[in-house]
Amino acid sequence: MSGELKQQELEQVRKLCSEQGINPVRNPPNEDLRLTELKRLNILEKDLEQDPRYSSLTEVASYLTECPYSAINILGSTVQRCKIIFGLSKDEEKDFERDEPRDLSICQFSLTSPHQPLIIDNLLEDERTKKKYSLPESSPLRFYAGAPLISSRGFSLGTLCVVDGSPKSLKHNQVEGLRILADQIVSLIESEHEAKQSEVNEAKTNEQASETSGHYFSSATILFADFVGFTSKVENLEPGELLATLDMFFKGFDKIVQKYKVRKIKTIGDAYMCAGGISEKRSNHAREVCKAAFDMLRFVEATNLQQEILGKERWELRIGIHSGALIAGTSGDSFDIWGDAVNIAARLESSSDPGKIHISEKTKDYLEGVGQLTPREKITLKGKGTWNTFFLESLTS
Repeated sequence: MSGELKQQELEQVRKLCSEQGINPVRNPPNEDLRLTELKRLNILEKDLEQDPRYSSLTEVASYLTECPYSAINILGSTVQRCKIIFGLSKDEEKDFERDEPRDLSICQFSLTSPHQPLIIDNLLEDERTKKKYSLPESSPLRFYAGAPLISSRGFSLGTLCVVDGSPKSLKHNQVEGLRILADQIVSLIESEHEAKQSEVNEAKTNEQASETSGHYFSSATILFADFVGFTSKVENLEPGELLATLDMFFKGFDKIVQKYKVRKIKTIGDAYMCAGGISEKRSNHAREVCKAAFDMLRFVEATNLQQEILGKERWELRIGIHSGALIAGTSGDSFDIWGDAVNIAARLESSSDPGKIHISEKTKDYLEGVGQLTPREKITLKGKGTWNTFFLESLTS
């Protein structure tokens, strides 16, 4: 790509990294595919300054986070290119270098967890930056927050970032606001690209139409629910009765998720999966999914009253909920969702208790204080490490 560093320049940069105590990001996940996405959108070369909408979004990011500077940075293979920067004076703009070696940038660290915001409250204390910013000749910046710019195919293009000369922290709604602005930037980039592509080629081949297609959502809430002790029910109930009962529950769940405009994804055996924030991009998706979860528990309990009168075995439901980024789309004829957030929601369900709604700290943040929670001791989610999680007892509104 144009503007990338030559080998000799790269060696000089790496020497400078060593002198400044910087450990650059090496081999980010799916780097080849990410670079292909940059090329597809031609974003490294695209001039954003001619469109005032991009400048306005950086200005809003600055006001929202109360930071003096905001920028849109695109990350190539060896270079970080600043497309827009807000907050510089005329004289500062003249001296400002648009290109910076990626290995020397802060934004590069977003590539290690590309679907999460990168927030460094104090650059002098973080292991990744403290040596560089402790040098006498270093920049006076002390705070950094970057929201990833993720394409509809799920690849990181760069960041919408804000910086400040003093250490600070952002509130949840400020981080969320930054994420929403980053989504708007990507939406503008892709809508312009799609408009040009449609002029060139409007037809798709049958082969292309059958491929897996998806769209990236930077924020959604996923619910997994399944019935405890289902294996024993398979052994003890007649197949017809078992399937009829399970079908009754799932049809009830379908009506519940429709009520809250939550998207049903699929059923897998005795498990039910749905997600909020996909059909409609609403900021209250976590709250609506949790409301649906409570209605599911109430529906199961009401059914159990009838089961007990008839002398039949109770059914116990357990639920796990997590909020995060995902890809939603079609594979063949089926709609599905993919991503780490989906796996985490499944882990939360499997480590929940009967009759309980087990939520992650991320979902707790999205509830913004409207839920009554019981903290659990730190638990280990298979393949995901140790997490702070909660049982959601009620919603106050």
